[in-house]
Amino acid sequence: MLRRLVLIIILTPACAFAAPWFDGSPDYVDDASRTLSQEVLEAHGGMDSMAGATSLRFNFFTKVINAPSPFYSIEALNLETGAAYVDWPFWNATIAWDNERLWSHQWPMPMPAGFFVRLTSSFITLPWQIHADDANIGPVSKGRLPEDETDYDVLRVTFDQRNPGIPGTFYELYIDPDTRLMRGLRFDINHPGMVANPNQPLGPNFHTFENYRTFDGLLIPTYYRSYGRGSSNGGTSNAHHFVWNIQLDQPFDSSRLTAPDDAITDDVSGNWWQSSPPLSAVSTNRRTTPSISGDK
Repeated sequence: MLRRLVLIIILTPACAFAAPWFDGSPDYVDDASRTLSQEVLEAHGGMDSMAGATSLRFNFFTKVINAPSPFYSIEALNLETGAAYVDWPFWNATIAWDNERLWSHQWPMPMPAGFFVRLTSSFITLPWQIHADDANIGPVSKGRLPEDETDYDVLRVTFDQRNPGIPGTFYELYIDPDTRLMRGLRFDINHPGMVANPNQPLGPNFHTFENYRTFDGLLIPTYYRSYGRGSSNGGTSNAHHFVWNIQLDQPFDSSRLTAPDDAITDDVSGNWWQSSPPLSAVSTNRRTTPSISGDK
């Protein structure tokens, strides 16, 4: 009996996890950028803990100020490949991206579904995703967030190629000087389905991350607020966002990527992601000292 048990143990393969697609070697502007990005990664749980996750699943609720209806979605992200699908129960709608095709089913909104397919998952996992091979990290500067007098370390990030998690041309992460947690985010939007002219990005926009919880060793934001253009000087919040039911141990259901016969392909988003020039060739609204005052 003992011999048989030993044989079973020998023949049973060890449990292995595939590395996330964003576990790479980014380019750093300088040593300060490298050091800060590594401190941010470790403060949120490190890459090893993320590599131990099977997939990312969560529920998401947004209430836009002065909008008649909230938004509610159930989202899933394949951490190995970047494929994703999102269900919208209020509309009985689904959108999905399989790294080749973006499709929607019963999508009722005027803007392209592709703008949303990996938007929220990227926001809440930026401390990890900025470590992708095509990321450019730095420089580090100082800045303040709306309605906040804290002087944050600001880490600027751009990417060589567009992907479904990038709404515009840059991200700026506002890092707590003591805890190294991401407390805010500044970004623009130039998705062609969201702006009249992609060469004139909408923004800057701010997110402020106000609640975090630990899931399987990973510190992930569960509540954040948005400040769009026009309120970045300290006005009332434009939107409230809630993330809950976060799961990291559920297999990604690849069958959900198969489109129904009457699904609609989002060519606007797909062509923008796959055919646009590298982001390094696009104006990124660069500035030397991030601030909430005087943004144009």
